[in-house]
Amino acid sequence: MQKSVKNFFFLMTSFFVGGASFASNIVANETENWGDEWSEEVVSPWKFSGFVEAGYGYLLQDNIVESNASLSEINTRVNLDYSHEAFELVSKAELIYDDVLRDTFLQTRELNIRFSPTDKTDVKLGRQILTWGTGDYIFLNDLFAKNWQSFFSGRDDQYLKAPSDSAKGTWYVGNYSLDLTWTPEFTPDIYITGERFSFYSPQAKAIVAPADKFRVEKTNKAQFSARLATNNNGVEYALYGYRGFWPTPVGITENNNQQLQAYFPAMNAWGASVRLPVAGGLFNAEYASYNSIEDNNGTNPFIANGQNRFLVGFESEVIKNLTASVQFYVEQTKHYQQFISHSATPATDVDENRQLLTFRLTYRTLQQKLIYSVFNFYSPTDNDGYLKPSIAYRYNDQWLFSAGANLFWGNEKYTFFGQHQQNSNAWLRVKAHF
Repeated sequence: MQKSVKNFFFLMTSFFVGGASFASNIVANETENWGDEWSEEVVSPWKFSGFVEAGYGYLLQDNIVESNASLSEINTRVNLDYSHEAFELVSKAELIYDDVLRDTFLQTRELNIRFSPTDKTDVKLGRQILTWGTGDYIFLNDLFAKNWQSFFSGRDDQYLKAPSDSAKGTWYVGNYSLDLTWTPEFTPDIYITGERFSFYSPQAKAIVAPADKFRVEKTNKAQFSARLATNNNGVEYALYGYRGFWPTPVGITENNNQQLQAYFPAMNAWGASVRLPVAGGLFNAEYASYNSIEDNNGTNPFIANGQNRFLVGFESEVIKNLTASVQFYVEQTKHYQQFISHSATPATDVDENRQLLTFRLTYRTLQQKLIYSVFNFYSPTDNDGYLKPSIAYRYNDQWLFSAGANLFWGNEKYTFFGQHQQNSNAWLRVKAHF
């Protein structure tokens, strides 16, 4: 399957390159053959765009990682799309020089084909960005790949979602829609490893930055996701299902050399969400049940326990151009007594009901060319937090300037945000569209 997916991507890429040249020649010939007075405008099925973006971020505290820069890169994005009556082809490729990793690499952000075999069916095949759920920076039923290194470093928010090589089908029946996704090879999160940011290790009981020494056992098995959604009188309802693996390596096993190694334990999940207008704003609620298949009773200290996750939120325009939103999130660990009694570090383990409050303010001015934003995470149970202020100025349709910070704090080095205090950074970016 992996080989066939690669061949499919290669054929699509070849089609894009050859097709772009062919379409360009057609437009040129039409222009030569017809005079300006009598010619009709030829609309090309090809769309070309892109940008060049430079970003730099600097750690605000001493850290054990190799580089003092959290972000130091130049990214060139090229978008090339083809639209046909029967299908659409989408491609987004990026050439990135990353000075933190001291490497240059080419990556495919998207490369997929979209078509509708019937008037009630949509299909998308290939590399794509998958997302659903109602949370703002908080994900319950959205178990698609995330890039936490990008999120913490100051890259554009779009890079929080990592791409997956997947097949997605959507079926419409009346007011209902059913989404099914299949990723033939499990795509995990891009998590913190020590290359760019340090983190707390329960085994070492210290802040570590192993980088290349951080070994994780991979899996090439498939993952599946499903969503059934409907809208009734302005109220959005959805049910979710998932079968696959934990998106981060929350399990520990022995490898072939009988050494302990992190891995992705099997898990499944189901949940529901609702979103509706209330009091001039938008209210949302979401629930998810995570089931740790390899440790149903919570007695294995080397595998994460299952969880119940709850979220409620509200967003409203307080005054003209000023939007505020709040969220309350609870992460309840299943079989908590078994979890604590079998843990080697019970004093530093998470609370049974970890709580999180978030608050966002967004102010738009100068005809929305200048945007101020601040997002704050605060956990009353962990007594830690994470502040994300930013400012963005769009000079014109081509130039965008932005700056901000990622500020972590906490009383303990082992809590979710507290472990990242030394990763606090400030950043700035300049983007030129073409």
